[in-house]
Amino acid sequence: MTSNSIEMVADDLFFPEGPRWRAEDNKLYFSDVMAGKVSRLDDAGTVETVFEPGEFPSGLGFLANGDMLVVATDSMAIVRLAAEKVAAGNAVRADASHHADISTPYGTGNNDMVVAPNGNAYAGAYLDGLSEFEAPSPTNPPQFGNLVLARPDGSAQVVADRVCFPNGGAITPDGKTLIIAETFAFTLTAWDINDDGTLSNRRPFANLAAPTDGISLDAEGCIWVACPYFSYGDSGGWVRVADGGEIKQVIALEDADKSAYACMLGGADGRDLYLCESTLLSKDRFQGDGRIRRVRVDVPKAENQF
Repeated sequence: MTSNSIEMVADDLFFPEGPRWRAEDNKLYFSDVMAGKVSRLDDAGTVETVFEPGEFPSGLGFLANGDMLVVATDSMAIVRLAAEKVAAGNAVRADASHHADISTPYGTGNNDMVVAPNGNAYAGAYLDGLSEFEAPSPTNPPQFGNLVLARPDGSAQVVADRVCFPNGGAITPDGKTLIIAETFAFTLTAWDINDDGTLSNRRPFANLAAPTDGISLDAEGCIWVACPYFSYGDSGGWVRVADGGEIKQVIALEDADKSAYACMLGGADGRDLYLCESTLLSKDRFQGDGRIRRVRVDVPKAENQF
């Protein structure tokens, strides 16, 4: 059970996505995508700009040495910000280095990312074509995309295809399983991670019957997943689901103006669930539409979530 109280932590954002909890400084890092910023949030609700890449940022992750990886969407690249520049904040693109090219031969764009403890980064690559201004249908079909593996040395390769709008990701604490939200397949999908970082044994983790966006893995192996809507046009919410599809808990957003886009477990004991929200899917978005709220849950985050 969650507590009955969902508290506002940060308001007046634009479109918060890609949240990552950093126990080292007890802060939540996130991309305020449409504001063009990577920011961090402390317990008191103070938001600080960490990095402005000069384009929309998306997925985030950290290497073991504290360097931050950021998906730079226009460049179709991962850029790397050294740990000392992350700590200082207010970095700009000139302060970062190119880490990896994550473009594909298929004309894909890039969005979310998850980084393994060994530094391997898995970034989503999606195909345009679906309009969010109407429900997915045969006349508005979702497109397949890819997963791109970027290794610590900057080399990259496509490791999965026919992924229906890849989005939020998580890696199990043993480093052996990758779980990805296939947004417009309405599902979570798992792969085995091979010794060389490639993927095999693709299989369903859970079908949600609703679009799946950002995710967070807890210590019992369940996934918290943000669903932008449960029925097209509503606000959706967050669902805790077990491997195999058993729904453990639902937190409805219940705000006609907002949709749920991401979530992340964090806090001193790993039991704070941060909820990233912005304008309802299918509506135009503006600065001030986004916010991050927080709720207490019973099961803490899984280990080794970078």
